[in-house]
Amino acid sequence: MDTPEQPELLRPRPTSLPGVTVQEVEQQCQDLKTILTATLVALLVLGFSVNLYLAKQMRMVRAKVTESRPVVQRLEVEFRTKEPNMRNFVNALQSFALMNRDFQPILDRYRVVLPQYLMTANPIGSSRPGVMVPTNAIPVQTPPPVPKPAAK
Repeated sequence: MDTPEQPELLRPRPTSLPGVTVQEVEQQCQDLKTILTATLVALLVLGFSVNLYLAKQMRMVRAKVTESRPVVQRLEVEFRTKEPNMRNFVNALQSFALMNRDFQPILDRYRVVLPQYLMTANPIGSSRPGVMVPTNAIPVQTPPPVPKPAAK
């Protein structure tokens, strides 16, 4: 009777490979070490270059931010002083739209992009049909004044 064939993992392996000498294996090992060293050096150079590039970009961005900071602060102060007037104007537009229904589609066009200024209008059961009343009114609060930056 034949003996059952053993699985590949259990078969005995040869201890020496025919045609391969110790010097060839040592040479291959040395070649692998050289390739690994070259790869690590290349990785180090690449990492150093990326860090230099990012440092240069950070310096450029910081310079732009420092340059544009006074302009942005001035615009912020102007906006904070003009915002109550803008809110009053939008509230007047909404009151006008309540009396003139044909103006409502114009306000509805901007309701998505300016939700902080335009209130949604919902019908109320106690008013006459077709009258819309704003329901989510946000009280207008003037923010505290921003201190002006010190002159250089």
